[in-house]
Amino acid sequence: MVDTYTYAYPQLVRDNPRSFATVTDPNVRVAVIGAGFAGAAAVYELRRAGIQNITVYEAREKLGGRADSRYFHDNQGRRYINEMGPMRVPENSKLFWHYLSQLQDADEPQLIFPNPGVVATQIVYRGLRYTWKDEAPQPTDPENPRHVDWEKLQQDIGRFVDSLTFNGDNVGTIAELLQKETLTLIEQGRIHAYWSHFLKQFDDVSFVGALEQFFGDEWGPTEYNMFSTLGVGTGGFGPLFPVCFLELFRLFLWDYQNEYMPSLPMAEIVERLLTLDPAAGQSDDRLSILTETVDYVGLSRHNDNEVDVYSIQPQGETNGLVHRAYDYVIVATPLRSMQIRMNLDAETPPRSYAENSAPVFGGEVNNMVRESLRIPHIMNSSKLFGFLPNKPWNESSWPHHEGDPVKVVLTDTLARQMYFLDPYPDDPTAGTNVLISYNWGDDSVKIMGIQDYDRSQIIDPRSNPDYALKLAYEFGLETMITPSPVADSLKQITLENQNRDLTSVIWQREPMIFGAFKLDYPKQYFYTSQMVYQYHYANAEHPEQSKRVYIAGNNCSYQGGWIEGALQSAVNASAAVLKHLSDQGLATDFRMQELFEPNPFQNVLEDLKAQYILPTAA
Repeated sequence: MVDTYTYAYPQLVRDNPRSFATVTDPNVRVAVIGAGFAGAAAVYELRRAGIQNITVYEAREKLGGRADSRYFHDNQGRRYINEMGPMRVPENSKLFWHYLSQLQDADEPQLIFPNPGVVATQIVYRGLRYTWKDEAPQPTDPENPRHVDWEKLQQDIGRFVDSLTFNGDNVGTIAELLQKETLTLIEQGRIHAYWSHFLKQFDDVSFVGALEQFFGDEWGPTEYNMFSTLGVGTGGFGPLFPVCFLELFRLFLWDYQNEYMPSLPMAEIVERLLTLDPAAGQSDDRLSILTETVDYVGLSRHNDNEVDVYSIQPQGETNGLVHRAYDYVIVATPLRSMQIRMNLDAETPPRSYAENSAPVFGGEVNNMVRESLRIPHIMNSSKLFGFLPNKPWNESSWPHHEGDPVKVVLTDTLARQMYFLDPYPDDPTAGTNVLISYNWGDDSVKIMGIQDYDRSQIIDPRSNPDYALKLAYEFGLETMITPSPVADSLKQITLENQNRDLTSVIWQREPMIFGAFKLDYPKQYFYTSQMVYQYHYANAEHPEQSKRVYIAGNNCSYQGGWIEGALQSAVNASAAVLKHLSDQGLATDFRMQELFEPNPFQNVLEDLKAQYILPTAA
């Protein structure tokens, strides 16, 4: 990732088999709060360094966090995996593929994800149908009466991306440099100059604002609506229009095009990594995993070397509050959970904890981290999956593109993105699971209202919320275009099978999650940087007690919404714990010092700092 290009994560983690350090006291007490990808990777690295006394807190009843894998089964016992959270991984997610290789043979084949254009794709736009694969979408309907020119739209976006030049470099040349695992000083200088320039230029510019700056009057409502449907070939970019353009710019530079469906379910990857004994290479049950909700994390007022964790423990018909003390705590939860449940943004502790515990990020020295936990934008997101016992492309009416059956549908209706996942492509007797719709932002907010219909507001009161939502998508497609084989395929999901053949998630409604992933709005880059580099508290210049708590998770990265960001943050946080132990003489052979070199774009933050810094107390 361009923001952290100087930190050689692949070489430090993947290419060096040694642990980050060797702990001389294996009974150092560490709590990891949150059992998602970040928490699991942090636990793995701490265990690899020799720490044995680790407690994991998970508020939800199952491990994985947003790595939530659910399953359909057909009458032959075949399993169909529905990834409610992350579902595709770019080829250049080098930390992810490294950690997966600890769980299975590195040569295990991975299926390409059926992204739009990778497989035959249909666009339903303003009542007309278009199909495409690889090249620009082509009209299915005769004479294309509304003059929708998808090829020109893609050419326009290409011109826009090509315009992002500075000092002789462009998106393509910088993306090529970022693919290299060893950079010369000159190459590092080119990346630094290029990204520093655009960080300043686009810090306060939204995605749609950047498009407006470039296209001016050349684009009108038609082009923006088309782009809202198609995106850059991935669909659904309309809800991203308000976010800071830097978030999309990073993806252009990351070159994330080749994406895969891992051969293991996401939740299983997290659970196996979490319970893996690195020395033995197999899972064990020695890790303490508590299904308890953490209510507060504070610094002990009685022992400068301890962190207090207060958790809610079910006790029959009532709940009890349990206090435990640790030497270190890594908080690897979604950002809103850090704020809403654990009060990490508190300047003073809640009254019930004030006598014994001080706030983790209290005082002026911590005010920007504290402020940053409150501000970055969290994107809403929802998914509805269904199971079709018969592959719909076996029907003669099913749309095709040059002989290939359509397996992705993008629309400007309520059902924005549909993916027919076809996990058994060579078995004509198998069915398919379908991601009926993947919605973001305002589109996802609409879903909550549909699922909350009262029984008196739906035609058949036997409908569960998922079935009511399925009908809404089905009706939207039917009323937009006739005939609609795609809408007809959803009729395989019946009222009688609704509980078996439908499953959904609305992430902003999920307790302890409070939203899907972080995507900064304009003027939020500075705040995200405070969270990304909070692990630098382990450096000598920071107050000693502040070196006991570190935050992690994809929300604490520049890759919000991507597993790679969560894993980078886990490496950072676990390395910070081990660095402090090394500085205390409790660990040897610490080898991750490179991660504690200054942020390569500190110069940009210094230039922006005056706009964001909070006034100090008189």
